Amino acid sequence: MPGLVSCPGGLIVIGILTLFFVHISSEIWSNEVSDVQFGSLGSSVTLTCGGAQRGSPVHWRQNGSSVRFRQTHTSNGTLVLPNTTRSMEGNYSCHNLRGVLLQTIRIRLGHPPSYLSVSCRVPNHFKIQCSWTQRVTTHLPTKYITTYSVNDERPQHCEQKFIDVNECIISNPEFWKPKYLVNITEVNPLGSNSTITYVDLQKSLKPDSPEAVTCLEVMGQPTQLLVQWDLPKSWPTTAGFPLKFELQYRPVGSNLWSKLETEDTSMMIMDALVGHLHHIRVRAQDAFINHSQWSEWSQVVQARPWSDPLLTVEETTEEVFDIPIFPSTFPVKATEKSPDPSFNENGSLGLLITLGLFAAVMVAVVFTIIVLLWIRNRRRDSVTKQELTSMVKMKSLPI
Repeated sequence: MPGLVSCPGGLIVIGILTLFFVHISSEIWSNEVSDVQFGSLGSSVTLTCGGAQRGSPVHWRQNGSSVRFRQTHTSNGTLVLPNTTRSMEGNYSCHNLRGVLLQTIRIRLGHPPSYLSVSCRVPNHFKIQCSWTQRVTTHLPTKYITTYSVNDERPQHCEQKFIDVNECIISNPEFWKPKYLVNITEVNPLGSNSTITYVDLQKSLKPDSPEAVTCLEVMGQPTQLLVQWDLPKSWPTTAGFPLKFELQYRPVGSNLWSKLETEDTSMMIMDALVGHLHHIRVRAQDAFINHSQWSEWSQVVQARPWSDPLLTVEETTEEVFDIPIFPSTFPVKATEKSPDPSFNENGSLGLLITLGLFAAVMVAVVFTIIVLLWIRNRRRDSVTKQELTSMVKMKSLPI
């Protein structure tokens, strides 16, 4: 964690650095103009007119005009500025009663150094890269002293390649000594403050993202995609430290990613969704140190599997259906569609209407036949009853 450490080794390092920085803070601003005076915002700042005779009254001006805010004059020619704010910065000049300029003092106000926000990353086995930002903006010229130590050993210099960039680099760290103690000390005219950060090399090892990710269709294969990528430029290719990769892919519109793993820089997706656009991304991790970190994901690329240009979009998603035909079942493959969709729709509608009319006619014919048979049977029954009645009457007559 950033901040002062409580372990004995950390205290020893801080003690050594404190003695070093006491000397630095007195010398580091020697190139500033001698008549620049620094003060802490919110506190009182006292200006002394060096050219005034003792006890002689003087007149103070700010940027050529009379001082407009509240101030206190003393008999010995000093000016006290209470509760200072940024508006009180500027060039102050003191003059005698005849208006003769005695001295000019430039006031710069700000804050003393505070703890920094420090972040260290390990992009490969040969470099630790630390950067930092101010938690409190000091508004003052600031310099940084960067060191590191391993196992309470003597502090070494963390190299700053560019003095204006808040970044330092430790080259060729010893991975068999994974605990590094990085010290970033901020120094300005109001003091110095050290921020200590622990770095666990193996847990902090995080490669950069794979680069130049491409995805190609495979000719004649509607469910396959070939994905290729390059190693991160920051990862050494000849040092014998392999990377493993995780590839993720999904059809556009889906929230679920499918994933594959490999140690190569290419992989074939075998189960892409036919005819659909896919999103593909890749990330990397050290192949030997499993508790190291995965890289950030590469930029997402898009690709669609191969499809036959002679078929319509509907035909690229053709499936095999099982249609039951008594007494057995045969697989029937979807046939080709007409190249004119409107023709297919009109033809299907006409067929449905024709079938409907045919069914209605058949129902009417069957119904008519049933009615006729029923009438015929009724008539036959009526005739039979009349004959029986006549026969009974004839038998009942006397002979």
